Amino acid sequence: MNMDEPVHVVTGAFGYSGRWIARELLSRGKKVRTLTNALGRDDPFDGRVEVLPLDFTDHESLVESLRGAEVLYNTYWVRYKNRKDGYAHEIAVENIRKLFSAAEEAGVTRIVHFSVAHPDKAPDWSYFVGKVEAEKILTESSMSYAILRPTVFFGGKRDVLINNMAWLIRKFPVFGIFGFGRYPIQPIHIQDVARVAVDQGESMEDVVLDVAGPEIFTYREYVTLISRSIGKRRLILPVPPIFAWIVGKLVGVVMSDRVITRAEIKGLMRGLMATDAEPVGKIKFSEWVATNGASLGAKYQNDLKERKYSDPGSGFTQRLS
Repeated sequence: MNMDEPVHVVTGAFGYSGRWIARELLSRGKKVRTLTNALGRDDPFDGRVEVLPLDFTDHESLVESLRGAEVLYNTYWVRYKNRKDGYAHEIAVENIRKLFSAAEEAGVTRIVHFSVAHPDKAPDWSYFVGKVEAEKILTESSMSYAILRPTVFFGGKRDVLINNMAWLIRKFPVFGIFGFGRYPIQPIHIQDVARVAVDQGESMEDVVLDVAGPEIFTYREYVTLISRSIGKRRLILPVPPIFAWIVGKLVGVVMSDRVITRAEIKGLMRGLMATDAEPVGKIKFSEWVATNGASLGAKYQNDLKERKYSDPGSGFTQRLS
């Protein structure tokens, strides 16, 4: 690695998508830095990635943490609304505004920003409204940009969604799907996501790109594939969305977790987890799940606990973004 080479900065490289992006950058010989609020977690990169705090409250510190960076890969967002703990989509938008402002001041030339598929098709949900606002902040900046709009991820050890679906299928004789499950889902492997992100980091063209895999399923087909892969024949039962959400809440209470949000259910049922654009993913979900089914759902993966860590220097617990 050339020490004079410009830095590629990834927000949240100790998390899920950020970790894969950092790995892809390292595999291409790039100099990588992460901005993270998970300073107390184990380093998955054995010191090969420079680690600095992600502090939205200190503008000067944020600018300095981005000095020398050529490209910023922004994976920061919040899945949940929990104002008690300082989580809200409006807060996330303002944090992104601060991040992009600091990047501009620090001399970052390009930002690869993670949004969501079809953010403009759900104007009544704060999650999607926030995504639209974040995109606008970037497109109105002076920096070159790639806005990636992924559908739904799969793959990797921290794939909470599919793992926990498999866990539920293993534990219960019936699996409820929202409505009749006829809406489309087009999953993309996280390795493909990382490849596309880094490819875009090497470009200077302003682009908004849908990021989806090569296969489209109905949600019912998707659940059936997971069920078959783990060797469990289950009754897949249509249920009212509100009932499924309540069941998810109850499971969340028992497991001290957030299983699914209303926005995720609505987005899925409106068909927002698939796209008409040319797929950019290469790895097929049907082949991946058939190969990995034996290990899926063997243990429940707690998303909230994954987002918590203990900072040994401060003595208190914080959360990953």
